Amino acid sequence: MDSMVTHGIVGLPWIPWVTRDSIGTLAIPGPSTRQDVVSKLGISQPPEEVVSSPPMLRYDPRIVKNLHKAGVLERDDPRDLFKTHYGKSKEGCIVKGSDRFMMIFRQVCTHLDLDAAKSKGLLVDWYPAHSQRWLSKLSKSWGKFSLMTDLTFLQPVNLIHDYFGARVAFIFAWNGFYCKALFALSLLAIIIELAGWIARSYIDAVIVQKRVVLAFSIVTVVWARLAVNMWTREQQFFLKMWEMTEDSSHEVPRPSFQGEKQPSPADLNLMVKQYPAHSAAARRFCSTLFTLVFCCLVAACIILWFQIFQGNLDLAASVCLSVMIVFFQLVYNLLVPVLTEWENHEYQSTYYDSYVCKQFMFECVNRYSAFFFLAVKQRWTEAGCPHGGCMASLKKQLWMTLLILSASRIAQIFVASIIVRLKIMWEDYNLKKGLKQEGKETPKRSFAELQSKFAETRLQEQIDNMMQLVLALGFILLFGPVAPIIVPFCLAVFVIQLRGSAYMLVRFSKRTLPRQQFGIGIWGTIVNMLMHVSVLFSGFLIIVYGDTFAGTPLLTKMAGIIIYVLCMQVVWLLVDLAYPAQSSATKILQARRDRVRKVVLEKATDLSAKMAEVDEDEDDCSPCSAFRTDDGKFLSVNADLVEEVKQGEWDKIPHMQDAVSSRSGVNKH
Repeated sequence: MDSMVTHGIVGLPWIPWVTRDSIGTLAIPGPSTRQDVVSKLGISQPPEEVVSSPPMLRYDPRIVKNLHKAGVLERDDPRDLFKTHYGKSKEGCIVKGSDRFMMIFRQVCTHLDLDAAKSKGLLVDWYPAHSQRWLSKLSKSWGKFSLMTDLTFLQPVNLIHDYFGARVAFIFAWNGFYCKALFALSLLAIIIELAGWIARSYIDAVIVQKRVVLAFSIVTVVWARLAVNMWTREQQFFLKMWEMTEDSSHEVPRPSFQGEKQPSPADLNLMVKQYPAHSAAARRFCSTLFTLVFCCLVAACIILWFQIFQGNLDLAASVCLSVMIVFFQLVYNLLVPVLTEWENHEYQSTYYDSYVCKQFMFECVNRYSAFFFLAVKQRWTEAGCPHGGCMASLKKQLWMTLLILSASRIAQIFVASIIVRLKIMWEDYNLKKGLKQEGKETPKRSFAELQSKFAETRLQEQIDNMMQLVLALGFILLFGPVAPIIVPFCLAVFVIQLRGSAYMLVRFSKRTLPRQQFGIGIWGTIVNMLMHVSVLFSGFLIIVYGDTFAGTPLLTKMAGIIIYVLCMQVVWLLVDLAYPAQSSATKILQARRDRVRKVVLEKATDLSAKMAEVDEDEDDCSPCSAFRTDDGKFLSVNADLVEEVKQGEWDKIPHMQDAVSSRSGVNKH
């Protein structure tokens, strides 16, 4: 069922038929073309290949009509040209359910702020209703914990896109891809850790640790660049397959956007809500400043934590640090939605990016500052480095803290599912108890009502899930060279997040809005930034703690860091040459789709031109009608022979030479 539930009332947005104007409101190029139409057009493309996926065409009934007359389509019916989606209607619809919902949601948002109505008590709740047919399909192939041991980490990305939208699809595609990438890196990390453990039997442990940092720094740099290039290829392919662009012209203003009605810059006759640019910039500045002040408070608490334990960073210190991280995270999670909403963003995309930027800024300080402090400052404090060296102490603190945080994340996913079950059981218990006293039977709960007890999976939850993954990846990029053993822990976070989130989405979560997003969006920028910072930080560790630059002046050490960064840039360049970010499969997909579009337009245009010629000939000859033969060609027939042709009375129709002679005689008169 593709519907939206509001205050217990179910609106049914099933659209058995669509118009060109209604599809034009979608942020998509149009419906998808049927696979069998490609061969009917005389185009040879192997249908079993993914790169032969048919293109999306803008809906135009004239194209359908002309292709039918040209013999390409059996009927003058859009369902013969476009891919048909079936649900409650046996006839089907050429627009999939998620797009139908967004069409209605956009219209509702232009007149009503659903979240504001819910907060004021006008609505109990609202959410897109789940389709039981789709949930059954996704549960069997995707949303089950038995796939935890599936090391291929394959995701039904197209199904996720069609049901949950592009944003959720790209998040799971990225998550699944990095599970595979981290699995390969985990094997290398374990090998290097084992080699270092064996080497400590023959070489001083401090020297071994320095060699491990240098070796795994290079491995991490190469791996990070290779992973980004491989993901970029995959992302470009999905963007081309779903024919998504960065065009924001289809975005609808957020219902909560505050502004005054003023003439639109695009059309002075159109009045739209606008907010002064300087006021919007001032609000963004103030919210960012508040975030920075809060980050300073967190950093001060971390310094206090270090002073309390005086460099004696045992298990108690790790537990205390983990509790601080979780506590500050919970507090800021309550603040960031208020700050972002106060900025008064007009569009959902800018709201999303601003939310992510502030959240990541805080999480960097909350998660990473303690370890940066240990790496940079500890050796210069009065306590100095403990026995075994500062990097050994940092390594110990890293794996203990990551182990605790990974376990807490796993617990969060299981607790979330248990809470949903307890809410349903508690309500059923109270309902049965009350009805039993009244002597009434317990009514059967509808599936739409059951979903109201499910967990939310809206913007804040989606950002939080993705943030945990990016932060875990950041630990590997920044501190992996010091402690390669943390890579398997981060892999566990990725795998649990992948399977646990899929399980929650199809069993215990309300259906999320099928939002569009151009790839992973701003998350790609954040990952690239972490990569560059990791190169600089690993250079710092190698130069400051290495024997080569021991006792050298500060200027010499800075020059060494610069040389190291430049060398890593050269390594990245070599990786780009060996495995570029551009995929040949994407180019083939684009070429094949362009070919299909060209042939469709050519056939539709040629037919229109032929029909126009027939109409012009009517001025020069006796009245005639046009008929299509079996081979798709058009035949002009005199008007007085139309009935004979229709009835198949071929003996009453004169031969061509007789018809020409008769026609010539008429023209002579």
